[in-house]
Amino acid sequence: MTTSVSSEPVLGVLLSEREKMLLLLALGMCMFLSSLDGSILATALPTISSDLDGFKLLPWVLTLYMLTSTVVVPIVGKLSDMFGRRPFVISGVVIFLIGSLGAGLAPSMLTLIASRGIQGIGGGFILACVLVVMADMYTPIERAKYVAYILAIITAGTLLGPPVGGFFADGPGWRWCFFINIPIGVIALATIWTTLPNTRQGGRISDIDFLGAAVLTTATVAGLLAAGWAYEAYGWGSAITVGLLVAAGVLLVGFIAIEIRHPNAIIPMELFRNRMYVLTGVIAVLSSAVLFSVPIYLPTFIQTSLGASAQMSGLLIMPQAIALVVMSFIAGRVVERTGRFKQLVVVGCALSGLAAFLLQTMGVGDPLWQVAIYMVVFGMGSGLVTPLINVIVQACVRQEDTGVATSSQMYFRQIAGVIGVALFGVLLTTTYSSSFTENLDEEVQAAMPVAVFEELRDDATLSIDAERIAEVRTTFLQAGGSEELFEEALGAQQEAAATANQRLFFISAIGGLILVVLALAFTEIPLRGRTPAPKEGEEQPAAVSASR
Repeated sequence: MTTSVSSEPVLGVLLSEREKMLLLLALGMCMFLSSLDGSILATALPTISSDLDGFKLLPWVLTLYMLTSTVVVPIVGKLSDMFGRRPFVISGVVIFLIGSLGAGLAPSMLTLIASRGIQGIGGGFILACVLVVMADMYTPIERAKYVAYILAIITAGTLLGPPVGGFFADGPGWRWCFFINIPIGVIALATIWTTLPNTRQGGRISDIDFLGAAVLTTATVAGLLAAGWAYEAYGWGSAITVGLLVAAGVLLVGFIAIEIRHPNAIIPMELFRNRMYVLTGVIAVLSSAVLFSVPIYLPTFIQTSLGASAQMSGLLIMPQAIALVVMSFIAGRVVERTGRFKQLVVVGCALSGLAAFLLQTMGVGDPLWQVAIYMVVFGMGSGLVTPLINVIVQACVRQEDTGVATSSQMYFRQIAGVIGVALFGVLLTTTYSSSFTENLDEEVQAAMPVAVFEELRDDATLSIDAERIAEVRTTFLQAGGSEELFEEALGAQQEAAATANQRLFFISAIGGLILVVLALAFTEIPLRGRTPAPKEGEEQPAAVSASR
């Protein structure tokens, strides 16, 4: 397949400017809820665990949402191409609200987890459709600007989540973390219901690739469980992890074989003959797996090696989000005026890689203001890359393929993000453990009980837990050690944590360099602007029918 440019957006013709703005606002509200739900539980989970007496099941509150939301994205993307966006957007919001109500009323941890799974399905529907509906409303040259709006809303939801979750947990109760979704979701649903027509390509139930969907779902679940459990519980060499990875690999091969033969494949293999689709996919995957794992582990470095509080670590990362939103708007305006994107993506990848390189130069005791400045640079890079990648992938395929192209890229990005975070987590813990052992003075280790040594070696965050570190200190002193030797051990722990994070940042910097090379290989697709709407009496394209 050669690179082609999308045809005139269907909803751009069917909707008035007022209807488009109302619909954009409603879609933004949906994405706000999705991003808010992803971060609001960070501060409320301890309270939820205590109230429902379900500490051992706590990881599943997050894991099941991730699984269900990821699994449905490529399937819904393809089905929306066949049967129209409207039923899937509306179904997604309804399912999300049902899950939110169930989670808010949950009498037990199992009920909460099941409700989170339902929420994830709705969230996956929304994620698969929002950017595709925007592609149906706006031309490629307009999309960069409007994607920036959605990105700003997502960022706002992510930033507001932790403080809102803490407020609800300490005030009216954690259940309001879920109840808050209902009034906002109902308003969004009503707006979507009245403004979004259905544009379908004439698909039939018999056309659905049921076998491919089942195989892809099973492969995705196996792969995500392997990545999550390897990092959190079993390790990468365990029989469970290896078995799940092998199963995911075999199922993936089977999925490809099915898709090659199916006329309505969930992810059409012909997309991979499109050079720009492949390039944008590789950039999206690599940035999610390698580059954008930086903000996940940066707070560990800030708190353990720089001695800042958890609240301060959050404040130091906020400049990244602000810079991301600002640069997204700037990038959108530039693309709208010039129709060019290649140089912006190259600069964005370079800035993100530069920020990672600067972070890897930091060590124990360095000033905190440096982190804030470097995160501004990182946010500027992210703001140039993230929205434009979505615009490019939609512009390089036919309009009727925008759903499956966009959702498949999102799917790959989510999978890569989970695997990247898991692999970086393994690298962080193993590098920390080996560096701590190497940095620890022989005299200190000789005076240290084995249990104390293992606690300090195995947990880089031990020093920021006042209660646990006090217990370890007492054990060390009772065994004959001195305060001076214990402080040396804590110093070795700080240095080891810094070394481990420096290695992560260095790998991210290399990833940024690779992304620059990939972006330089882009072909500058001419992004079209708006063409005149059909005159009265002219027919719409025969392939598309619209209904409310």
